[in-house]
Amino acid sequence: MHVFYAQGGGLGHLTRVDTLIKTLDIPKREVIIITPSVFTNYFKGYQFVRLRWDEHHYDWAKTIVHTLKKYPVTRFYVDTFPFGLKGELNLVYSTFPKLTYIYISRVLKWDFYTSTVTQKASIIFYNTLLLEPLYDAHLNWITSHSTSVTPITLKRESLTPICYMKSAYVLVVHSGGKDDVLKICKQAIEDYKTQNSIKIVVFTQVHVHIENDNVVVKNDVYPVSQYFENAIKIYTAGGFNSMHELKNYKEKHVAVALNKLYDDQEFRILNL
Repeated sequence: MHVFYAQGGGLGHLTRVDTLIKTLDIPKREVIIITPSVFTNYFKGYQFVRLRWDEHHYDWAKTIVHTLKKYPVTRFYVDTFPFGLKGELNLVYSTFPKLTYIYISRVLKWDFYTSTVTQKASIIFYNTLLLEPLYDAHLNWITSHSTSVTPITLKRESLTPICYMKSAYVLVVHSGGKDDVLKICKQAIEDYKTQNSIKIVVFTQVHVHIENDNVVVKNDVYPVSQYFENAIKIYTAGGFNSMHELKNYKEKHVAVALNKLYDDQEFRILNL
């Protein structure tokens, strides 16, 4: 079995892991995903082990250890946080020192992250998958803590383009939270305030109320990439999935950098 540890409550971590699994051509029946995300319903065919946000991180560690003891695990994939979000993987590494560990790396505010994890177990990853440009300090750490390092480009499924509406439309795409969605919407509304014939269609997983006749909010639609081709402009945050998924639409993609705790979206926008 291939176990993926996708620590994060949003849609982004699961989307990245799902795309990686497809890129590596791992059968879904051989995959277990451990996550606290509430968006598991969008990803059919996987076996999920759910964590709770209100648990102590030591309880997360115990759940992971229990899962690894229960199943014949061959590889353990760690998404984004090499020691876990709060150091919960230290117990895992010490309990299973001979397990094959693979690190899935994306942009991380490295110095800040390592300062928040007080205990750091000794770990050498069998392989680190480089998904995008990183901080030098982060990359240097990876090089010294990985047997091999592999740059990889995720293969995204091509969907048949669909026109969302007959008239011209702009997209705002962001799963949440509410304030972040509203920030991106504000930018789009400002840019198109004099063009009343253009609708702004907001795809999000949170409920937001926007008093503007030109704005349409759609919840729980996934994926939305089939609407990209026919949009005249696409507004997103500077998150991993949005930036990579929209590489082919740079001329009409507007990325709004959000101030996230561990993800440096400004760095990604400038370096991707």
